[in-house]
Amino acid sequence: MNTPAWYWRRASLRVKLIVSVFIMTMPLVGMLLYNNYYAIHVVRGQVADSYKNTLNLYTNQSDSQLDDIDSYMRTVAGTGYDLLSLSQEEADGEYYSAKIYLFNKLSKDINLYDPITSFFAYTDHRQDFLTISKKNASDIKGNDIIEKYLIAYMHSELFSKGSPSKVWKYVQINQVNYLVDIVRAGDTYLGALINTEELVTPFHSLQIGEEGEVILANTQGEPISDSKLVSEYGIELQQKANEYYISGTKKKFLVVGALSHRGDFSLNVLIPDHYILAKLPYLQSIVWFITIAAFLFIPIGLYAMRQSVLVPLYRLLRTMKKVREGDWSSRVELSNTSGEFQLMGGAFNAMMSEVERLRINVYEEQLNKQKEELQRLQLQVNPHFFLNTLNIIYNLAKIKNYDLILDMTMSLIEYFRFMFRSNTSFVPLKDELEHTCNYLKIQNLRFPEKLKWTIHSPDYLLDVPIPPLVIQSFVENSIKHAVTLDEPLTIEIQIEFLIEEHGSRMKISIRDTGPGFKNDILEKLQAGRSVENERGEHTGIWNVERRLRLLYGEVASILYDNDLQTFGAKIEIIIPTNPGLEETR
Repeated sequence: MNTPAWYWRRASLRVKLIVSVFIMTMPLVGMLLYNNYYAIHVVRGQVADSYKNTLNLYTNQSDSQLDDIDSYMRTVAGTGYDLLSLSQEEADGEYYSAKIYLFNKLSKDINLYDPITSFFAYTDHRQDFLTISKKNASDIKGNDIIEKYLIAYMHSELFSKGSPSKVWKYVQINQVNYLVDIVRAGDTYLGALINTEELVTPFHSLQIGEEGEVILANTQGEPISDSKLVSEYGIELQQKANEYYISGTKKKFLVVGALSHRGDFSLNVLIPDHYILAKLPYLQSIVWFITIAAFLFIPIGLYAMRQSVLVPLYRLLRTMKKVREGDWSSRVELSNTSGEFQLMGGAFNAMMSEVERLRINVYEEQLNKQKEELQRLQLQVNPHFFLNTLNIIYNLAKIKNYDLILDMTMSLIEYFRFMFRSNTSFVPLKDELEHTCNYLKIQNLRFPEKLKWTIHSPDYLLDVPIPPLVIQSFVENSIKHAVTLDEPLTIEIQIEFLIEEHGSRMKISIRDTGPGFKNDILEKLQAGRSVENERGEHTGIWNVERRLRLLYGEVASILYDNDLQTFGAKIEIIIPTNPGLEETR
């Protein structure tokens, strides 16, 4: 059997109702939350695609400008012999004339290219460095650090290696980020230097919110233009700039990038996530309102369901539990509930009234039947015992032993007087013990010197009421099956007082020194099955068990066993000391 299915079938109605409500509401709440996040994802995707297209347009324009600068420098270096003449002129006069010509040409043409910061030329055999900058590029003119860095760069592997398409390389000189492109003619170099801030300036016109930012990043995902957001909010700039993503620790930003085809850098735009979702507050408010309302109204709905369904049902169940425990007068009160429960309560109360009336009638009938059966069982007389007793008296009369005849007759009178008591369900313990002694005296005359007995009972238990013929029946059973002419039989009767959890008890122990119960008989007795003799008649033990069940129900018990020391039969009877039934005299 599947354990969850079994648990669900056995779960309480309260659990089933709560689970059912959540099963009905949680999918709706989940769909609303999913729709909310899906709408956010769609808006982000649309915004990212829009900015992606814009960035590609700006990047293409920037690449076009970079390509124009590179083409110009290659023209100067290759076709116009302007740069090559510097490396070929050996006379100082001709060299300086060529240098002045190149300086004037570059000074005039530099203003044709907006992003460029400066041109520079370097003649290796003369170690002569020439710089041509725009008027606003004061940081380049006369800067020895930049000059030394560029000279070292031109002699390094970074210049000789690289992609032929991405000619613009990223360099950082004196904490300033630049893009550099260098062409060579002989041992003379011509290069262009662009401050990355100049390249980013045109992109500031993008609508990215007050907290947005446009930056350049190198191939390692590091910003190469001024950026406050990357370090402040922990934004990651991935190398795959063609994909958009969300990044940031304290605040979330949508990162959209576009790779340059002419340089080893990418253009990235950082857009605040709340700026993107500024057009979704109404939808988000509705979704969160419905979600919060659902979680608020679920307990209210469960409480209303509890008051209208579970509380009346629990009242009915409590009443049914009282009835099961024996309080047949209990009635359920469902007047302030719905009509269905009122109808159910009225039908239950009417049914219980009828059941109580029928139960009283049946109980009275059973009580009368029990009394009749008890009287019939008590009046059963063993005919063999009666005939044997008369035979003993006859033989005593023949030998004229009048004293024994008197004693035997008095014991027999007391025996039958006890047996023929009418309307008696209980007798004091002392009367039962006295009746047992009379029976043993009669049997002792039948088996002289073959029968011994001892009876031990506390004086405070002598007035405790017990069913009649209980002890005598087991003593009679011992004599019937254990007395032989070879060995004397000893019968021991022990009465004890017990205190248990559910009240006081009296234990009656009866032992003999006979051969004990046979194994098959003992198994039947311990299993509670009826034992019959060879003629198909129930034994006296069955008689006692039947009467104890009628009087005590399941409270009384009888234990059967064989004594481990004497090997004789051992019976223990445990009955209440206060049965709560009729008083007996």
